Order: sequence, then structure tokens, then C-alpha cells
Amino acid sequence: MIGNLITLSRVILTFIVNYYILFHFGKVGIPLLLFGMVFLTDYMDGKIARLSKTVSPGGAVFDLLADFFFIFLTYLVLYNFQIMPLWFIGVVFGKFVEFVFTSIILSKSDPGNGVFVFDFIGRFVAAMFYAYPVLLYFSYCFSPVMYTLCISILAYFLLIFALLSSAYRIRNCFRLLKGLS
Repeated sequence: MIGNLITLSRVILTFIVNYYILFHFGKVGIPLLLFGMVFLTDYMDGKIARLSKTVSPGGAVFDLLADFFFIFLTYLVLYNFQIMPLWFIGVVFGKFVEFVFTSIILSKSDPGNGVFVFDFIGRFVAAMFYAYPVLLYFSYCFSPVMYTLCISILAYFLLIFALLSSAYRIRNCFRLLKGLS
């Protein structure tokens, strides 16, 4: 219960930080604080749910949706200011859809896994998807060189790792499905 309330606070913080950026673009103090709070609530919700033994499939889904909401809304706001390339938003959306569908298939092989099945590369990609808009926003505000590096190299680096994770997961799904037939 407390974990879900913390996740809900992340959804509210997502609205607040993106609203603030929309109307105060270029300001960094308040967005830094709000992004920090978003990251902290993402870290704390699962920890508290596990400690209080209130982990649930619904909570896992809510957490994933809150993460996706933060990522997607923040990317759209940055796209509005032409900081985020549209193609990258498509990559993130595609990776999210792939993750959900492959998790449905992969979780059938080991019901003890929980609702979602994670892979090492995918966890890295998800963390980078989470941090990438923050890095873009602050590098855009402070360092054109760093911003250019983030757009011209880091975006493609993330694309490659997202594709590797997806290929690994899809291959495992086909192996699982082939073994069931």
C-alpha cells in the first residue's frame, strides 16, 4: 500500500516537473530537485513494498506504468522544445511494448519470476531511458558540447543496446514457444 502511494507520488511529480519545464524552460534548480524526487520515489517504492511484504502484481504494473509515464511525458516535453529527436521516442515506445509482450511470454516459463521478466541489458537500457531526458535537459541548458554528444552518440548507443536487449528477449520467447510445441 505504501509502495503504491509512493508510486502515485511519482506520477504527480512527473506532472509537476514537466509542467514546470513547459512554462519555465531553461530553469534548472526546481527541475533538478523534482527530477531527484522522481528518481528517489522510483527507488523507494519497490524497496518499501518488499520490506513491508506488500509486493503485488498490481503494484509491479503500476510501477512500470509510472516509469513509462515519466519517460514518455518528459520525452514529449523535450521534443516540444526540439531537444529530443522524435525517432528516439519511437524507440522507447517500441522497447516498452516489446518488454511487456515478451514478459507475458517469458513469465509463463517461470511463474516465480513475477509479472515482468528482466534481462541485464534491458535493465541498463531502462535506467538510461530514465536518465536520458534529464541529461539532455541539463546539458542543453549548460553545455552545448555535452548536449551534442548526448544527441549524436548516446542516443545511438542506447538504440543499439535496446535492440540487443529486444533481440535477446525475442529469441528467448521463440525458444520457449518452440519448446512448448
